[in-house]
Amino acid sequence: MGRPENKTEFFYTDSGLVAVDSPVKLQILDLLREEPRSFDEIVKYTSKAKSTVSVHLNNLRSCELVEERVDPEDRRRKIYSLTSYYMGCSQKPVFEHYNSLLEKVAGNGMVDRSYFMEALFHTLRFGFEAYGIDNAPVVKMIGNDVGRRLAPTFEARAPEELLKEIGVFLESHWKCRVSVSGTEPVSFRVENPFKAESLPVIGKPFCAFNEGLIEGILREKLGQEYRVRETECYGTGHGHCLFEITL
Repeated sequence: MGRPENKTEFFYTDSGLVAVDSPVKLQILDLLREEPRSFDEIVKYTSKAKSTVSVHLNNLRSCELVEERVDPEDRRRKIYSLTSYYMGCSQKPVFEHYNSLLEKVAGNGMVDRSYFMEALFHTLRFGFEAYGIDNAPVVKMIGNDVGRRLAPTFEARAPEELLKEIGVFLESHWKCRVSVSGTEPVSFRVENPFKAESLPVIGKPFCAFNEGLIEGILREKLGQEYRVRETECYGTGHGHCLFEITL
């Protein structure tokens, strides 16, 4: 997998944040984000010599980014897995969206408190992008943390009822309209007048916080590993946000 030479990615460990800019190390970490892999699989994926991969893996282990274990089915094989969390990456600074939101904060913030707070929230999100950091993964993780803390306040215990309750919560707190449809995957369709009027089309989804929030509530309340992914968004030019929910 090709990566720009000057790209830096950030990973969280129990010891703190670790920045990685080696293309080979980033290839390895990208592969391990999917699932644990054997040494030979990593060598094949990176197309590097075994000695080179071994050096990089040892370095990643010393930084507490990956761990090594023996394959119980073949004790001659070593299996590597991720022990860190992907937090974001560097990118080319994009000020256009940030400046647009700054103007909206200044123009409406003095007369509409709710408008000001929501615009400020998105300004913080795009502010990182403006200064060269894609922080969507950590924003989703924070949303997940918030969702887990909120989960005990929800009463429903069946998935269908809990999804409806989450929809009511989002409608009351984000001034949006939510509809739930489908069975597998279930989808949340969110229509938000503020986003429709105020946020730019950037070619990618930008509701990472809500992804994490919904995911955190479902995981904590139901005790199962749900995954929430935004597939359509005002940021992709759609007139709504669509979140797909899979178990």
